Amino acid sequence: RRSRRRKRFCFRLDAASMVGDAEADEEESQVATNLAKAAALKEEGNEAFKRGDYKAAMIAYHQIYMYVHGFSETSGGAGASSSPAGLPWSPRKSVTEAETAQLRSLKVAHFSNLAACHLKLGAVPKARDCCSKALALDPGHLKARFRRGKCLAALGALDDARDDLETVLRADPENREAHRELRELKMRLAAQRRREAKKFAGFFDRLVGEAADGGPPEDSPDGGDQSGSAEQSLPREEAEAPPDAPTPAPAEAAAAAAAAAAA
Repeated sequence: RRSRRRKRFCFRLDAASMVGDAEADEEESQVATNLAKAAALKEEGNEAFKRGDYKAAMIAYHQIYMYVHGFSETSGGAGASSSPAGLPWSPRKSVTEAETAQLRSLKVAHFSNLAACHLKLGAVPKARDCCSKALALDPGHLKARFRRGKCLAALGALDDARDDLETVLRADPENREAHRELRELKMRLAAQRRREAKKFAGFFDRLVGEAADGGPPEDSPDGGDQSGSAEQSLPREEAEAPPDAPTPAPAEAAAAAAAAAAA
């Protein structure tokens, strides 16, 4: 009996091992297949872009992400992604370092090339956002940084645009396009600063002029309220009588004067 149990146990182990090997081979085949399809879509998009069919290029670039998204770049079940059955990608517990690099490179190409299409079609904010997503994956991607610099310049964020273009030129000093964009950008920055200086100069000139035309301040000895009251401007004897003092009649006043004379 013990011998039979051992044989059954060994058989189960062998079967489980075979299933595991088959699943591993299937996963490796899935990654290789998806990487090949994504690379083919990238080339398809590049060809459409070259002939000026930017919408067709966008369709191809969009599909890249379906084939490179969903794979885990860490080993272990907790790090693995999950996706519904039937979609082009299939999550796996781990990918090799070389596969991880290829997946990231294709994701960056997806975002950066979409940005180029958006720029051609005039959707500058969308292009900027795609460049930022590409740079989040690969901060050293010069094409994405150059394109974002152009987007920022077009959107009026001149200082941020200058930072991106200068970063490109530090890494690639011979980049003619970046030199041209930065030269034009510096001219715009200089013109903007001249306008700002002129605006503030005019503002301060108006302040100085208003202070000069306004006379002495209200708390100075020569200033103050010049309106006064009617009582202050009249002689004392002509001032208005208090409201509770009766006004004598003319006849009574004459009799009082005669009595005073007789006495």
